[in-house]
Amino acid sequence: MEENNKGPRIGLSDTERFPLLNDISLLHELRQDEWAPNFNFMSGDRITAHHLQEVEQYALNIRAARRFWDENQQPDWLEEYWESCTAEVPFYKYRSGEFRSQPCITREDIRRQPWLFVSEKAKLNDLLVYQTSGTTGAPLDVLFDPVSQACWLPQMQSILDEYGVFIGEQGRKVAIALICSQATTLTYASLSTYLNGAGILKLNLNTAEWKDPSHPVKYLEKYNPEVLTGDPFAFMALLKLKPGISPKALISSAMKLNDGIKEKLEGYFNAPVLDVYSLTECRNIAVSVGNKYRAIRPELYLEIFHPEKDEPLPYGERGELVVSGGNNPFLPLIRYRTGDFCCLKIEDGVPYLEDLGARKLTIFYSLEGAVVNTIDISRKMTSYPLSGFRLHQSENLSLQFEGWTNEDVCGQISSDLLDIFGQVQISIKLNSAGSDLSEKVVAYTSDFSSLGSR
Repeated sequence: MEENNKGPRIGLSDTERFPLLNDISLLHELRQDEWAPNFNFMSGDRITAHHLQEVEQYALNIRAARRFWDENQQPDWLEEYWESCTAEVPFYKYRSGEFRSQPCITREDIRRQPWLFVSEKAKLNDLLVYQTSGTTGAPLDVLFDPVSQACWLPQMQSILDEYGVFIGEQGRKVAIALICSQATTLTYASLSTYLNGAGILKLNLNTAEWKDPSHPVKYLEKYNPEVLTGDPFAFMALLKLKPGISPKALISSAMKLNDGIKEKLEGYFNAPVLDVYSLTECRNIAVSVGNKYRAIRPELYLEIFHPEKDEPLPYGERGELVVSGGNNPFLPLIRYRTGDFCCLKIEDGVPYLEDLGARKLTIFYSLEGAVVNTIDISRKMTSYPLSGFRLHQSENLSLQFEGWTNEDVCGQISSDLLDIFGQVQISIKLNSAGSDLSEKVVAYTSDFSSLGSR
């Protein structure tokens, strides 16, 4: 599990994690390097020969896609996909009618009974589990298989194709480093079977997870990853370290990347910085192109729905983004409400998301002036029976917390927030769990509009 507060347990050997790789000496080198962090997890793609064929075919399809569907039309594959869901997926089996008559599903449907979304054709021995941190809602276990998990690499490559960037350069040991800047998170060194055994790293810049404060820079400079991925908080923390590395590209996700941070990153690294819209439930969806986002997945069907009714909105109107499709047999999606809002436009058969209101970057500061990552706040809140919460920080650093729960957890929440922010002023309001919530289950707001505004 990627983010599991219950504590992951090691259940596979490295040979089982990488059945096609005969030489995993790079894995041992990355783990045992003198400047390596104190890795706390082990990860592997579990790709077999059959899996690899499927991933390679997926790569050909996504990188060759030119037209997805046209305005006011459905893609050709959609009805067949829907029929397979009614035949094979317990959650959809008792539904009738064609796709266009189907109601939406929500995050809560998946969170409550994830097993009902598993296709009867899914191979249970292939099961992988990823638990979200609850950044924009309650934590959620998302089930994958090795193929749908590994397809994030072809998705990323399809985005980089337009910039002439190719992942897998000979002479570079590490293809991708996922950079984090959090109080705590899982970290590991891994390999990619799809990329012929190239290294994959997940690193937390928090110096508490390294043997020496100088080691993060030394380790990154030694292995010089081809591509960096992360969120805006992590990339700004990386900039402060001024590492002498030369990534071919940086890919930001998890929250919206603002123009100021993008310009700083491109100026320092002299490489394109791409803002990608993605969901844990189905991985990458679209990439920022100017002031809109271009869809990258021909096997995902996108619609816009009324936020309070199961009604698709007319073409061009703003509403909630709804997703269907994907290639994950453990979580086939039929009209899944993302909780994000935008307009959908079709240009030359390719969908674009305009005015996308997805996980806006919100800046919080501790009493000492350090930037606080909202992921750390969300992770603390997962230990409480909250159906939702809002947190706002005023310009004087004081906090206003509003939550929905049927238990008196005011004192514990206050204590956790003080641990994160220091001795700032905190006001807490708790409502009954049955009260109405706004369109975002978890909402962060702040008087600080950008990093460095204090």
